Amino acid sequence: MFIAVDIGTTNVKAVVFDERGELLFSAEAANQTLAPQEGWSEQVPEQVFENVCAAVRAAAAFLSQNRASSPIQGIAFSAAMHGLLALDAQGRPLGNFMLWSDVRAQAEARELLQNGVGQRLYQKTGVPIHPMSPLLKLVWLRKNAPTVFQQAHKFLGIKEYVWYRLTGQFECDFSCASATGLMDLLGMHWDEEALSLAGITSNQLPALVSPYKKTLFLDNSGDKSMGLPLENIPLIIGASDGALANLGSGATQPGQLALTIGTSAAVRMMTIAPILDVQMRTFCYRLDETRFIVGGASNNGSNALEWLRTRVFRSPLDPEAFANQAIEVPPGAEGLQFLPYLHGERAPLWDASAKASFIGLSAQHGQAHFVRAAMEGVLLNLKSIVDVLEEKIPVQSIHISGGFTRNSLWVSMLAEIFKNDIAVDSHEADASARGAFMLGRAALQLR
Repeated sequence: MFIAVDIGTTNVKAVVFDERGELLFSAEAANQTLAPQEGWSEQVPEQVFENVCAAVRAAAAFLSQNRASSPIQGIAFSAAMHGLLALDAQGRPLGNFMLWSDVRAQAEARELLQNGVGQRLYQKTGVPIHPMSPLLKLVWLRKNAPTVFQQAHKFLGIKEYVWYRLTGQFECDFSCASATGLMDLLGMHWDEEALSLAGITSNQLPALVSPYKKTLFLDNSGDKSMGLPLENIPLIIGASDGALANLGSGATQPGQLALTIGTSAAVRMMTIAPILDVQMRTFCYRLDETRFIVGGASNNGSNALEWLRTRVFRSPLDPEAFANQAIEVPPGAEGLQFLPYLHGERAPLWDASAKASFIGLSAQHGQAHFVRAAMEGVLLNLKSIVDVLEEKIPVQSIHISGGFTRNSLWVSMLAEIFKNDIAVDSHEADASARGAFMLGRAALQLR
């Protein structure tokens, strides 16, 4: 038996797999996101940690109740990228955890883009200049929250905080570190220029380790918080959710594209060498010591449809029925187009201040046209990212996952727009959790 823990933005999942990789059980605990000011997006780190504990306890209870014949071989972790948390010298949070969706550092990002430093840092780190980046979050903290910044002993992501609470070690895997804007992508060390810009030293960041790094829980403290018989159960630090989604969906070769649409959306391709874009339209992160992930993430996915359904039309239809109205109008929504930048945008614009709009609106357009235009707008935005990737590597197949795959209309629209072979992820577990399971087994040499 194996447990994969995925620390997402919306919730924490603990997924139990058997030795063959079949999903046996999944537990979830919802995370609460706070927005105390416009552009701010935070979570309480202790609540996220408690959700990790609760989800793993539920997984352990399932195994106990079902009298699992084989022991737990390991627990591997996956997590969302680009977050930042400051800890004091006693390891206590100095405030809330800043999520990837926190864009308060817009002014700092604009300055870096204008003075040319941002382009140079992108070439070294693979992270486009955008307020999501922990590098920019650090610059903002130094300027706008000097007391917190000066008191900070360590700066971590959420997975690193959970890892510290469970093991007592300040460590960050190469995959998550590569998404911070602070790590030299090729050298796999903290970059001196980025550190200087942020105003910190490497000692204030966790030690860099392999995603395959394994250790054991701290004595007693792990037992009390997790509710598990933890003796001799290895913990594997794991990697970022995006990189693990490629691994879990089977999109592991150049030319195989992983496309996900959930609340937000992303396209990613795995390569054996870094690929950077002169115009900084795509990111390049690591999965591990030898593999890279190149692609782009969009802030706008099914949340565009939810906005239409709940805020604009206040429709009584459930999300699937609301989306299926799109079948009533032809492709192209009879001239109605949608730029889906409701929440600013990451790839390919990397502009947190980008705004959405409907174009070509006339009296002939009704609710179904708006729905179709919104769905097509999300897909066409992803297609624009894929077009950038295809400047370097032709796409041969597209592996799709996420909630949108349950809607056959949306999948067929994707096939029409992308004109490529589509493989739907048929696994019950989401791709990131499955990827964590696969990486964890590899770390324990159980493959």
